[in-house]
Amino acid sequence: MGGSQSTRKLSVDNDNAISVSQEALDRIQAQLNAKQAEQPPPQPQYTPPSYFESQKRQQENASEEAYWARRIENLKRAHEKINSGMHLEYQKTLKEANELFDLAKADKIAGKLPPCQEEKTKVLECYSTNPDKSLLCSVLVNEFNDCVCKSRVAAVSATS
Repeated sequence: MGGSQSTRKLSVDNDNAISVSQEALDRIQAQLNAKQAEQPPPQPQYTPPSYFESQKRQQENASEEAYWARRIENLKRAHEKINSGMHLEYQKTLKEANELFDLAKADKIAGKLPPCQEEKTKVLECYSTNPDKSLLCSVLVNEFNDCVCKSRVAAVSATS
C-alpha cells in the first residue's frame, strides 16, 4: 500500500502546436542581425597604455630588488658579527689551551723523576732475592705504599 511505485505511463498529444516555416525563421534571424548591427559596440573599459604597465611593473620589480638587496646585506652583516665573535672565542680558547699545555710541560720538567724511586728499588731487590718468600718484603712494600700516599697528598695540596 503505497510502498510500491506505479508503472503507469501518461502521454499527452498536443494538437494545438504551432509550426513555423523556414521562411519565417529566416526573417526573424535577419531582424535580429539588423538590430545587432544598429547597436553600437560596447565601449571598452579604460585600459592603460602598455608602456604605463611596463613602467609600473619595472617600478615594482625595482622595489622588490631593493628590498631583497637590503635583506641580503643585513644578513651578511649579521653573519659577519657572528663569525667575528666565534673567531675571538676560538683565539681565546686556543690561547688558554696553549697556556695549559705549557704549564703541564713545565710541571713534567720540574718533577723530572716519579716520586719514591728509592723505595721502589728496595722492593724490587727484595723480590728478586726472595722469589719464593714474598712476605719477607712486606715491610718494604708498606714503606713504598706510605711514600706514594704522601707524594699524592703533596701533589694535590700543591695544585690547590
